[in-house]
Amino acid sequence: MPLPNSVRKGVLVYGYQPSGHSAAAIAIEKAGRKAGLSFSRVEMASDHDASASLAVARGYHALLRTAPGVYGALYRGAWARSVLKAVRGAYLSLGGAARLRDGVRRSGARVVVCPQAAVAAVLSEARRRGDLDVPVVSVLTDYGAHPFWADPCADLILAPNAAAVEELVALGAPRERLRITGIPVDPAFESAPSREEARRSMVLPSSAPVVLLSGGGKGLGGINRAAAELLRASPRAQLLVLCGADDGLRDSLSARREAGSRLRVFGPQPPELVAAMMAAADIHVGKPGGLSVAESLASGLPMVLTSPLPGQEEANAAYLLAAGAAVAGGTPERAARAAAALLAAPESLARLRAAARQAGRPSSAARAAAAIAELLASAAARV
Repeated sequence: MPLPNSVRKGVLVYGYQPSGHSAAAIAIEKAGRKAGLSFSRVEMASDHDASASLAVARGYHALLRTAPGVYGALYRGAWARSVLKAVRGAYLSLGGAARLRDGVRRSGARVVVCPQAAVAAVLSEARRRGDLDVPVVSVLTDYGAHPFWADPCADLILAPNAAAVEELVALGAPRERLRITGIPVDPAFESAPSREEARRSMVLPSSAPVVLLSGGGKGLGGINRAAAELLRASPRAQLLVLCGADDGLRDSLSARREAGSRLRVFGPQPPELVAAMMAAADIHVGKPGGLSVAESLASGLPMVLTSPLPGQEEANAAYLLAAGAAVAGGTPERAARAAAALLAAPESLARLRAAARQAGRPSSAARAAAAIAELLASAAARV
């Protein structure tokens, strides 16, 4: 039976934009629209408790840039779970619960969907306390399951793969609340052009090797160094570089003598163009952020990994390597040389591509939307 319009509304809550969390939210919003669902989006850093959320986001990125080892210790520390409990308890008790409840009621949402772990933990705790009277859905955006995703457990958790499900069960999440959908990537990856079409549309040579380099939304990972080494080590390679929001990096690369011929430099791009770049490329060099990995796999594009940041990127790298869809590069220069070696070894590259295709889930956002629609239908049937 089709869902009535009154129960088709949801709200997507994430930390800030651009980020993997916001990209997953937008992917679910688009796929949901095709499935007859209507989502609004709340960005915590600008729409809700803006000053506190923005300070947290800035502090997080500063820590990653200057002291990644400290972040890794925080990420892995068992005591971090206790700290989050205390912080979210104080937040909810000091007016946060009322703001969340009132915001959801004003939106008319019948489900709250969250693709960010710490925010999902706050929302799930509000639900457990009875401060939210609609179900909460958590959406993992990395291949490892941090305890935050299960403490407390949302009404539904969308996991990237079977291994993450087992991790969540071990952390105390009821198996019946878990679904495997993959990390949600934009529907553009489900309808990406062929390699030939993508190269034609981007005016790339049909036979030259093409390498995509990326550093996530913030342009991390030393991709300027990787690009310089690749230009030297692979004289025929065409480079497509996604710099994210790092204007200084984009300007520096654009000033190189190879720019405009072998080197093409881009700032933030729409998912359709990213999907076309990945379709055109032979290999992807960069850091293993959750959405970057999921998009590469959805495109059947193997990765050469620059050194992962401690925490979730280490889990993403381990997953890729175990799947046979990537090789570990290490420093940016070493990653560039590894990519050049693979471009000269077509059989090895073909094996990596086949493994990437095997692990990819290009319809992940549609699967996520279908799982959310099923939850809404079950909730409506109980009323």
